[in-house]
Amino acid sequence: MTWRPRSVALDAWDALHPGVPTWLEAPLFDWANFALLSLAITAPTAVYRPMLLERPNKVARVLQEFDLATRRALPLQVSVDRDGLRGIRGDLTDDEWLDFIDFLVYHIDAEWLGDQRIDELSVLLARAGSEWSVGEHDGHRGLVQRVPEGVAVAAKAIIANGSSAGALLGEAWHAVYGRNPDPEEAYEKAIKAVEEAGWDKVSPKNERTSLGTMVRDMKAQPGWAIDLPTPDADVPIKMADALWVGQESRHGGNGYRKPTAAEAEVAVLLAIPLVQWFSSGALARRP
Repeated sequence: MTWRPRSVALDAWDALHPGVPTWLEAPLFDWANFALLSLAITAPTAVYRPMLLERPNKVARVLQEFDLATRRALPLQVSVDRDGLRGIRGDLTDDEWLDFIDFLVYHIDAEWLGDQRIDELSVLLARAGSEWSVGEHDGHRGLVQRVPEGVAVAAKAIIANGSSAGALLGEAWHAVYGRNPDPEEAYEKAIKAVEEAGWDKVSPKNERTSLGTMVRDMKAQPGWAIDLPTPDADVPIKMADALWVGQESRHGGNGYRKPTAAEAEVAVLLAIPLVQWFSSGALARRP
């Protein structure tokens, strides 16, 4: 069980945090310490001893590899000799420290405690509201941005524009990335944001329209597309349809199921371009 504050007053955009915010510093340092221990001990029966004593050669080689990959002028072993892991942290900027965390994930992935340590890091980053999560890149696990920078910029612009659709998207964003994630709320508000952005363009005579009826009407009205010279220019209709059909929590009875955190995140990321296209007129009926 995780304690959660009863209320937090945060701006809708203040949900994903770059770098190493102050509240993440100590627990991330502790995680790195245990990650190095995972390299320094050899088997589940090994007795935990001070860092770097059991397999000094293995850890030294790993540190040397980081120095080589980053072309560091001051070798990490010098930092370790001066003050252990605190020496390393003191000599690295926040960006370099995140690179080092990513590097540790890469190396402990094959260790006997690797899965446990990586799962712990995933939970820690999510609870801290970090813009980073553990994913896969180049065929191995490592740190990835939870939201690509371009998507984040687009979302921020929509949320800040003062429209009702932008406000709903801000609520959806905060519900999926904020301190107290609520996947069901996030998914619902993502759909409402798209409905608010597009109902008067697709079904102006129906003030009670839903995303489902909007999709139905766009399929029935020829020409709905974005301005691209391709037969697939109607892809926004497919996106809106997927967003609507995927919300199983709107069903009662046996069809009811709350969305997962991953499903809610995808829903919000689907809603961002749909709201933008409807609001800007990029999605319209074309001859």
